[in-house]
Parts: sequence; structure tokens; C-alpha cells
Amino acid sequence: MGAIILKNGRFHLADPIIVERNGLAVQNQRIIPLDPLLLEDSSSEELDLGGLHVAPGFIDLLVNGCAGVGMDADLIPEGLERMRRWQLQHGTLTFVPTVISCPRETLSRLLDLVRNFKRKHPTVCPGIHLEGPFISSERKGFHPVAYIRRPIDADIQMLADYKDTIAYITVAPEVITPKQLHDMMTTGVRISMGHTNATFMETASAMRAGVQLVTHLYNGMRPVSGRDPGIVGAVMFSKTVAASIIADGRHVHPALVRLCHHMLGERLYVVSDCQSAAGDPDRKSAFTVGGNEVFVDKQRGLIDNKGALAGTNICLMDSVRYLTQACGYTLDEAIEAASLTPARVLGIDEEYGSVEPGKIANLIIFDDEYTIRYVVNNGFLKNSSELL
Repeated sequence: MGAIILKNGRFHLADPIIVERNGLAVQNQRIIPLDPLLLEDSSSEELDLGGLHVAPGFIDLLVNGCAGVGMDADLIPEGLERMRRWQLQHGTLTFVPTVISCPRETLSRLLDLVRNFKRKHPTVCPGIHLEGPFISSERKGFHPVAYIRRPIDADIQMLADYKDTIAYITVAPEVITPKQLHDMMTTGVRISMGHTNATFMETASAMRAGVQLVTHLYNGMRPVSGRDPGIVGAVMFSKTVAASIIADGRHVHPALVRLCHHMLGERLYVVSDCQSAAGDPDRKSAFTVGGNEVFVDKQRGLIDNKGALAGTNICLMDSVRYLTQACGYTLDEAIEAASLTPARVLGIDEEYGSVEPGKIANLIIFDDEYTIRYVVNNGFLKNSSELL
């Protein structure tokens, strides 16, 4: 049986045998080493990349929406498909749809929609991210305060019932009891800390209990002070916790991104935190999230009526470009923050996140201007025009 052969590329996060042979092959939806016999097989499809970059497909763990579609009560299955297509066009082959604090009936409906979407696209969607509702009203961001609350027993049962669908949940550790945190963790759902006013000690207590993730570091959390380093200081002090960061040039100063990278290394990963405005075909000047109006400002990004940031309109390729151009990252380090580290966070790095034999062939091929030229999606090669 023939294969797809990719030759003469610049391979990132790749197995040494791929770098040594300056190529790889894709067969049965998996990456395999380049074998001379494949080159003699007339059924193989050979592509000379001429020095283009080859990297693992990006994995975005925080997508509120894109392509004019938001994760809200009006979402329909076709909306998730539109999101998938837009992400694919921009190099994100795996993404986690995110829902903020909302009514119970909306949450139930979105859980069912994502469960079906995940079954249809298992390599695309690892599940949903519940960003709330068990968060701090003091650090809520643009979450509607009416739906922020403390958990009850029925909520713990909901996590257990949908553990196959929930990639992770973001909570504020100070608003839940130690027993509730323990019960949440025993469901098997990953817990991340975010939108929290937790002190250093409260954060450290949650870490000792087993919480090893933090959602969009610096944003939606208590700031660092000399007398209380808060959650940011606790993350810096930790040797094991992984944290996401929004690398768009607006949410976190590039010097702080660089500092976080220095402190956390491969435990720091990027998320887009994108909203429906990312890739919106109608280019609307405003839209609604959780009942709040958000404005698209060319200079300040996405802001609410008080001028506060409300997500982004970027993709992860924009983050990778920003990391390399403004934050001192090498290209390999930036790609790792957008692929291998988020794969490790979700425990899917045996299949995704690097260019190694045996892994699922989810690859992106791009030029020096960070423009996608080809994508290998679940083993199938498509050029940029076929992605439109």
C-alpha cells in the first residue's frame, strides 16, 4: 500500500530518524520512517517541501468560539463544524471548545453537542472545557455574575456523568470545600485553577490536593504582591504545575511571558482564548458573550463596555509568531508550547504533539511567514486551497 511521502522539510519536534533522513512517510493515518522502498512504490504520493517547516498540529485548549460561532445557547452542530474548519485552516488540528458560566440547561445542551462532536471527530476534539461556574465573582472577567455559584452534589454527579466529554474544568479553589475538590477529582475530570482570588496558601493547598493546572496565567486572578504572591507566585514556586497563557500582545506583557517561560519551561503552554470574532466572515464590530456586549477594537482587541479585555480574535499560529518575535522563544520552543505541552496536559501525548513514528499524522506545513501551505489531518494531505 502506498504512502504520503514528505521530503526536504525543516522538521520540528521530530524524531532524530526523521531529521536524519530529511523526510517521513504517512501510512494508515500514522507517521512512519521514510523507507527507500516507499519511494519505489508507484502508489505513493511524494511531496518535495523545498525547506518548508513541518510541525505537529497545534492543540488549543481554550476556544470560546471562532468563524462567527460562539459556544452559547444558540450553538448547533454545524457551528462546531464551522469552528473545526477554521481552526484547521490556521494550523490547529485539535481544539477544546470552551463554555463560560451559564444556565444549567445551556450547559447540558452544550455537553451533549460536544459529546456527539467528539464521537464524530475523536482526533479533533478531546472534549469540552467548563470555564466556571465555580469561580470567583471578584475575578470573573466577562462571566455573567448571575451564573457564578458554588457547587452542589448534583454538579459533582454531572462531572461524573460527562467525564468522557469534559476535557477539564476551571474552578476557583477558594470557593469550593476540600471535600468538594476531592470529590471532583475522584470523578476523573481534570481540574484547573482560574478566575480566582486565591491566596498563595489557598493555591498551594489545592496543589497539594493534586490540582496541577492553571488557566490563563495572570488573567482572571489575584495579582502578585510583596506580602502575598498569590496564585501566580505559587505557580512560579511549583516544580510540577503546568499553566496556560494568552500570548497575543495584549493580555500579558512580553517580558512576563518570557519570565514565565524561564521559570516554567515546557510546563507553560499557549491558548488562544478566541471568541466568535476570530475569523468571523461578517466582521461584526460587536457581539454578545454571556449577555455582555463585546466590541472589536482594532487597537485594543476585544473589550467590554468597561474597556476590559474579553478574549481574543487570534489563532495559535498568531501566538507562535508572537512568541518567536516578541518573547525570545525559538521556533521549536514556540511550537512545543502550542502542541506537545497541551498534549501532555491532556494525557494524549502518546498520539499527538510531536513528529514521531507511530503517532497520528496530524501535521502542519508552513513557510517562513507562518502561512499554512499544507496540512496532514488524520493522515490525509490537503493543500491550502483545499482547506478553504
